[in-house]
Amino acid sequence: MPSEPQTRLARRSVDRMVLSTLVVGLFVVAMIAAAIQGAPTFRPAAPIPRGTAEPLPSSDPGATGVPEPMEIDSTAAAVVQTLAVILMALVAAGLIALLVIAARALLRAWRDRPLGRRDAAAVASEVDHLTSAPEPEIAVAVMQRGIAGALMQIDERARASDAIVAAWIGLEESAADAGVKRAATETPGEFVVRIITLRPGVAGDAASLLRLYESVRFGAGSADEGDRASAREALRRIEEVWR
Repeated sequence: MPSEPQTRLARRSVDRMVLSTLVVGLFVVAMIAAAIQGAPTFRPAAPIPRGTAEPLPSSDPGATGVPEPMEIDSTAAAVVQTLAVILMALVAAGLIALLVIAARALLRAWRDRPLGRRDAAAVASEVDHLTSAPEPEIAVAVMQRGIAGALMQIDERARASDAIVAAWIGLEESAADAGVKRAATETPGEFVVRIITLRPGVAGDAASLLRLYESVRFGAGSADEGDRASAREALRRIEEVWR
């Protein structure tokens, strides 16, 4: 965060940029006015009489004695106008450059402006409020019945593979009826694990059950009685935390 002296220095720099821009703008206006007025014409002053000599007779009887205005050469006028255009272009380029520099200085001063400090505890409280998602309301009785039914399937099925598949499918049905919506990016297995782990301490058991189910349902092998015993132990621990 910039210190107060740095902020004051940035503001003085911006003020100088703005003043320079105004001066250049006034100069450009003056140059434009001079260019619009056109090339100057010069009129010689009336001749100073010398002595008392009579003026020579003029061949033009209508002459008044005052010479006619003399226009400057057209080539010189064109050169003056060309120089004026070049000067105006240079001034305009300088003005644009000053405007760009002033805009950058303003942006830098705005970015480096001192901001009010907030209490760290208040910020942490707001972050916790935004990031902590409340636990969804779930039908606990539905999950309890589903877990009990899964244990029955584990014990009653003759083949260990069929017992593990039937137990997991029962958990999927209970999770779907528990009142929590499955996310669009979740698989049914991930959804069941998320619902089971709403109660702490059974994340490993839920993952073990899912791994046994996927190895039997989608793998090439079959489960044995050791797998059945592992599934039974995991379900009993899950049943304990859901009571």
